[in-house]
Amino acid sequence: MIKYQSFQYIFPPRPKNPIPDNDLKIWDNGMMIAQPKINGSNCTIYTNGRDIYVYNRHGKRLTGFDISKEEVLKLYNGNGWMVLNGEYTNKSKKDINGDVFSNKFCLFDILVKDNNYLIGTTFQQRVDMIDELYGISNDYIGQITENTYRIKSFNRDFKQIFDDLTKIDMVEGLVLKRKSAKLEIGTSENNNSKSQIKARKPTKNYKF
Repeated sequence: MIKYQSFQYIFPPRPKNPIPDNDLKIWDNGMMIAQPKINGSNCTIYTNGRDIYVYNRHGKRLTGFDISKEEVLKLYNGNGWMVLNGEYTNKSKKDINGDVFSNKFCLFDILVKDNNYLIGTTFQQRVDMIDELYGISNDYIGQITENTYRIKSFNRDFKQIFDDLTKIDMVEGLVLKRKSAKLEIGTSENNNSKSQIKARKPTKNYKF
């Protein structure tokens, strides 16, 4: 691992290659983890327990972020710097109950813990770390604080999960990540993209 002792932007891992949802069965082979893709903006939170920096996936400050510093700091756990990656829901989409689900942070990865940049850790190891820190969700998202959540990880039945969850307005699809893929240093948007794929539901603006 690399020491991370002051704020420095990290390009978060994210998928570039799409697949049609009918191909999800091919990838349901025990090697992948699937996470629901929430409709929002990729968001990375950097904190040392005192200071907070919130950035988008392009290396810019995330504008419109509307969760208080006090609430964000409730996510902090450990010593030194912590970097959390998730989705910030700023698209006014609706949840499973038909209510607008806006201005929420939905965690799906951790990149730095206790001043350690988690280079070389597998995605499975980082999911286990999130489980230990924030608990395992029984639903597709689990609430941590009033406005922060964690995304559930699924190990099988990807096509059925896709069909069920994409009925929810705020769920765009699934992101599949190789369990054994080791975190690479995030110096560009393309780092860590080869170990992930995405399947999205068709929309007026996005079709395979």
